[in-house]
Amino acid sequence: MKKKFFSLFGAFAFGLIAILSPIGAQAETISVGSFPVSPPPSYLPAPPAGTFLVPVQITGTVGLQNWQFDLTFDNTVVQEIDPGDGSSGIYGAQFTPGDPNSQSFILSGFPLNVFGVVQTVAGSYPSLPNGPTGDGTLAFILFAFLTGESGNNPNFSIQNASVQELQPVPVPGMLPVLVGAMGLFAGYRSVKRVMGRVGRAKPNKVANAVSSRAGG
Repeated sequence: MKKKFFSLFGAFAFGLIAILSPIGAQAETISVGSFPVSPPPSYLPAPPAGTFLVPVQITGTVGLQNWQFDLTFDNTVVQEIDPGDGSSGIYGAQFTPGDPNSQSFILSGFPLNVFGVVQTVAGSYPSLPNGPTGDGTLAFILFAFLTGESGNNPNFSIQNASVQELQPVPVPGMLPVLVGAMGLFAGYRSVKRVMGRVGRAKPNKVANAVSSRAGG
């Protein structure tokens, strides 16, 4: 009976844990990568002399559709550079190096050197409908050190980051719910079997008691 009880308890516990576990938990992180980037990616214009590219990366994404962030920095040490090529110094990056379809398209970005921020840098993946998955570079941003500041820390930091990822089809998190439902159903069947055996045992005990009295 104890074995049956623990089997029953385990089935219910498994089902409840599966149903109550978080669904679609976000684990992605946007951060500043190592700089300067050397050598610069061949698919980007060569940085002007005295400038360098700062990569912004993401880890743990799944089906990335679009993203947005602010890049803050110490404006007494560096400044964002607009090279005059129409990019404002903000370039899309190939999420998977060597795969041009994984290159992000820059939707916006506003360099504000006076405030020490490149604001609302945003991008998407028009050539990759399902979006990239895993770890990769989102964008490169062009900077230069101010005179005499090349040995100091620019204190690059990501603020106000957000992402949109491809949602599972047909319904997010259906697998945990299905597994949980299966666990609960298994528990229900176990209860039904145990109760049936208890119900069958009671008449036998009554019959045995009657027989004992009659014999006495």
